[in-house]
Amino acid sequence: MDTLFWYAYLGLLIWASFLIAHIDSQPWLVFASCTYLLLAAHFCSACLGGRANILGLRLALAPIILLLLTLLLLYLQTVLPLQTYLHDLILTGKHAAGYQADWFKPNSVWSIVPELTHWLLMSELLMLSFFVLTIGMLCSRRRLYQFLAVMIAIGLVHSVVGIVAKYAGITLVDKFHLDGHFGVARAWFINRNHFASFVGLTLVGALALQLKYLLSSQGKTLMRLLLDQLITGKAVVLFALSCSVIALLLSQSRAGFLAPVIAIAICFFALGSGSSRFGKKRRFIVPIMIFLAMSLVYFGGDFVARIGADSLSLGERSTQWALTWSAIQEAWLLGYGGNSYGTVFQAFREPEQFRQLYFNQAHNDYLHIWLEQGLIGLLIWIAILAITLRRALMSFSSSSSTLVAGASMAAGVVLIAALLQSFVDFNLHILNIRLYFFVIMAVVFAVPSIKQRKGFLKPRFFI
Repeated sequence: MDTLFWYAYLGLLIWASFLIAHIDSQPWLVFASCTYLLLAAHFCSACLGGRANILGLRLALAPIILLLLTLLLLYLQTVLPLQTYLHDLILTGKHAAGYQADWFKPNSVWSIVPELTHWLLMSELLMLSFFVLTIGMLCSRRRLYQFLAVMIAIGLVHSVVGIVAKYAGITLVDKFHLDGHFGVARAWFINRNHFASFVGLTLVGALALQLKYLLSSQGKTLMRLLLDQLITGKAVVLFALSCSVIALLLSQSRAGFLAPVIAIAICFFALGSGSSRFGKKRRFIVPIMIFLAMSLVYFGGDFVARIGADSLSLGERSTQWALTWSAIQEAWLLGYGGNSYGTVFQAFREPEQFRQLYFNQAHNDYLHIWLEQGLIGLLIWIAILAITLRRALMSFSSSSSTLVAGASMAAGVVLIAALLQSFVDFNLHILNIRLYFFVIMAVVFAVPSIKQRKGFLKPRFFI
C-alpha cells in the first residue's frame, strides 16, 4: 500500500503541472479532494506501521506551525469584527459622496472581501497539506531518485513543448487572454513570466543530480566528468538542463532567466564557502558561464534585444508599487484581508493614473502580502523562508551524502530564484507554481533524514 500511495503522490505532482486555473475551479477542487484523501490514507498507514519520514516532519515542525498560524490569521480575517481604513473610506469618505443612507450600517469584518479571503484560506490549506504529504512520503533514497526523475520529466515536457510551440507559431492557450508577446515560449501558461518561473522550479531535478555528480567526482577533470556523463544514462541530465535554459531564454522573461543565474552564483559562493566539499570544484562555474553565453548567442537573440531596448525598466510597476505602499501605510500592521489587493488598489487609484485594467496583483510578492495580511503576515512568511533556507544550508554543509547535499543545494537555488523573481512578479500567486514551491521547500526538510535500506538500489537510469 505504501508503494501505491507513493505512485499516487507522483501522479498528483504531474497532474498539478497542467492545472492552470483558480482554486475555486472544478479541477483544483477535485485535486484538493484527492490530496486530502491521500494525506488521510498516508496518515492511517503510518499509524499502522507503514513508512513515513517522521524525522523530516519533526525538522519541519517550525514552518508547519507558522503555516498553521497563517491559516488562523486568514480565518480571523473572515470572522473577526474589525473596521479598517478602507471601510471608513467607503462608508464615510470620498466614495460615500454624501448619499449614504442613515440605515446603511453593514457588518464589518477584518477582511474587506471575506469571501475571497475564504478561498485564499482554502488554497493555503492545500499548500500546507501537500507540504506535509511530501515530507511524510519522501522517506528513502529510491523515492528521492524517483522524485527527481519525475521533476526532470515534467520540466522536459513543459520546456520542449514551449520551445516547439514557439518555433511552430502555435499558441496552446486562448489568445484572448494573452497580454501581447505572442512570439515567445509559454507552453500552457498564459503569462510567459510564469512559464519561466515554473521551468525554473522544475530545474531542481536536473540540478540536484548534476550537483551530486559534481560533488562525487573525486579527482576528475571537467572533460572526464562530461565524457562520463555523455556515454551513460546521465546524459539526460545535461539534456534537461539545456532544454530548460533554452526555454527560459525563449520566454524572454528577464527575471525568469536572470534569477536562476543569480541564485546559482549566490549558492556557489555563499553555501559553498561554509564547506570544503566544493574546494577546487568551484572552477566548474566557468563552464557554466560559457554554456550560458553560448545559449545566449544561439537562442537568446530576442532576449538580448529586449534587454537592449527596455534595459531593466520596470515600466508601470514603480508607479504601482508607490500606490501600493501608500495603501499599506493606512493599515500597515493588520492589512486589509487575503485576496483584497484588487479591491484596495481600485479604491486608492486615480482613473488617469493607470491603464484601464483590474490590478489584482502587486507585481511584488512582499508588498502584496504586506498589504493584504499586514506586517504580521509578512513576518510569518519571511520566517518560513528563513527557516527553510537555513535548513538547506545546514543539510548541504553537514551531510556526508552527495545526494542529500546536491538535493539541498538544488532546492536552495530554485527557491532563491523564485523569491528573487517575486520582487518584480506574482509568480508565487499562480497555484501550480506555488504548489511546486511548497513541494521543493518540503524536500529541504525531508532529504536530511532519508535512509537507504538494504536491498534498495538506485534506478538503473541513474547508475
